[in-house]
Amino acid sequence: MKQLYKVLLFLLLFASCKSLKKNDSDMDTVLFNKGLAIFEVIEEAGFDYELEKIDTTTTEGQIKFETLATKKEDILDFALEQFESLADKYPDSKLYPKALYNLAHICSILEYEQDEINYLKKILNSDANDKEDSGRKGLMSNPYANFKNDASNRLVEIYINKGDFDKALTYQKLNEKYPFQHFCGNAFAEDELKTAEKYAKIYNGKGDTEKALKYLLPHLFDHGLANNLFLVKLTIETLKKDNSISAIQAKFDQSIRAIYSKKHRSKDAWASYYIRFQDTEIRIPTWNLRHGLDKKEIEAEIEQSILVSTFYKMLHAQKQPVLPKL
Repeated sequence: MKQLYKVLLFLLLFASCKSLKKNDSDMDTVLFNKGLAIFEVIEEAGFDYELEKIDTTTTEGQIKFETLATKKEDILDFALEQFESLADKYPDSKLYPKALYNLAHICSILEYEQDEINYLKKILNSDANDKEDSGRKGLMSNPYANFKNDASNRLVEIYINKGDFDKALTYQKLNEKYPFQHFCGNAFAEDELKTAEKYAKIYNGKGDTEKALKYLLPHLFDHGLANNLFLVKLTIETLKKDNSISAIQAKFDQSIRAIYSKKHRSKDAWASYYIRFQDTEIRIPTWNLRHGLDKKEIEAEIEQSILVSTFYKMLHAQKQPVLPKL
């Protein structure tokens, strides 16, 4: 392992030096490629895999783990230096936003929280273009960099974890100025769910469960584009803050018995179906309905789809707490 990462580091840095000889004027590119090459040693040498394999229940294992973890940190710090040099010396470089992005990412790994926050804020204050080519490979990889979208998202996450919900809300609202860029509908659907989750966590943290539910409840049912399981769990936990399990179950069962439909335009041949729960209108996805059904058959199938939904199953699996006998 020791020799492997040294060889990899040498080869990657050698490639970087060759690019320097080709064009001494492109020092920003050289520093960027050097930083990237050093960072890639972590993956190429399998540091994380090796760390996971170590048995830390023994003294010998603990020493081995700490030694390898220190080597990983040293390599990351070395990569950090290259991107820092680029950001400090070449703020007008086209690679400046990517350097800041990589600096924030490495600081996150190293748990340099305040440095990460500073770099994320610099991204937001820069002229970074979220539609810039990300350089990522792979058929489903996002081709867009999403610099400011990612930076504001990460700041929201940091401040939620710190319990500073006012700052988290500030950056979440700022995030709306930098919409997520992608080519895939599933990715947009997942981003929409994550946005709802962040707002719900913020308002839960501020003690406003009613507002948290306004963000959660519209995403109660699976629409076939993105997995909403994490939101279902958060919704149930939020509901339980102000209601007993039996009361929630009763209210939801009552809402199922009052399914209604609406046409968005009078000339539309199709209709959308809804329930009203916790004073919130919730649209029921119809992507999995069979074709050729009449109105009553549709309503019956929609009711059945609710009964087999993840939310319904999880909600009715909840047990009412049993109070100890006095």
